[in-house]
Amino acid sequence: MLLPNFSAAKDLEKQVNQGGDFAKYAQRYSVDFKTKAKGGDLGPYRKGLVIPEVDAVIHTLKPGMISAPIKTDAGYYLVMISALDKEIIQADVAVRERLRQELLNEKRRKRFDGVIADIRAKAIIRLADASRYVADDVGTH
Repeated sequence: MLLPNFSAAKDLEKQVNQGGDFAKYAQRYSVDFKTKAKGGDLGPYRKGLVIPEVDAVIHTLKPGMISAPIKTDAGYYLVMISALDKEIIQADVAVRERLRQELLNEKRRKRFDGVIADIRAKAIIRLADASRYVADDVGTH
């Protein structure tokens, strides 16, 4: 959640650490209108999702921990990491497997196309004079 000043961030950090609901505080006090309605939820983490100052702190937190206020140009961020649901993890594994199969199929297709192109480039095609064989057959039947 994004807060306008250090004292507000420090106060909410203390309240969350004492058992307060991070999402409810984010909905009520955050000035980040992109995530405010979702209780500060950014969804699953991916590189480049947040500004570098916040990104550096995310890697130091464990699920359930809340960060100290993080000073940025926009204000002070409080970040809390939550564990991923098993459904999200399973969906991610399924997507990764599908993408892996697509990449593997693409590599196979490119290799096959390369082999075929190589065979065509090296192939020598000779056409026989078919009229000679047709003329020989005429009249023998």
